[in-house]
Amino acid sequence: SPRRARLRLRSTPSRAPNPRHEEHPLNLRLVLSRSLTVGAIAACCLGKSHWHAESPFSLALESTSVAFLLVGSIGRIWCAVHIAGRKNTEVVARGPYSVCRNPLYFFSMFAFMGAGLAFESLTAFALFTAVFFLTHWPTILREERYLRGVFGAAYDAYCARVPRFLPKLSLYETPPTLTVDTHVFTKSLREAGLIPLAFVGGQAVVLAHAAGVLPSFFTMW
Repeated sequence: SPRRARLRLRSTPSRAPNPRHEEHPLNLRLVLSRSLTVGAIAACCLGKSHWHAESPFSLALESTSVAFLLVGSIGRIWCAVHIAGRKNTEVVARGPYSVCRNPLYFFSMFAFMGAGLAFESLTAFALFTAVFFLTHWPTILREERYLRGVFGAAYDAYCARVPRFLPKLSLYETPPTLTVDTHVFTKSLREAGLIPLAFVGGQAVVLAHAAGVLPSFFTMW
């Protein structure tokens, strides 16, 4: 019979090294990501969507936005269950990490795309997607170099088996036991819970444009 995963909780905060903090004390990736995200939001506030708010296409963009944001939020929680308190201390290769080496970033991509679609604009969708890849892809490569240096052959074998970004579902493996650092997981849960609020913000901008509260200097398709 198939084994069922058991969940263990521990409250001791993880003190595992973080390659981003070690190599970049000011966490330049986070600063750049936030700066470009603010710039993308500003552009969406200055440009009005070409699509009528009640048109079928706008409704499709709204529905897709909600779906993407939920996938991003739930996916990041799923990843956090498997890696909270274990990152940089072992090669995590079960659960979402059995089908993709960077599932947290994969689901973050959906969050960024969903945020762009919340403005009911394909231009905003492309803009937020570009921000994600410009800020996260270099981090993915840097973290993989770090993990290869820490774990050596074990990480090389993992990389040879599991794709970097696009999941290969046939590789999925369920861990028999999960030990979760509740301190790290709670922080991840709070962050993931904020993701769907991007839809509220995007729709507020759309409504403000429609009501004439926000000026429109250009059209966003």
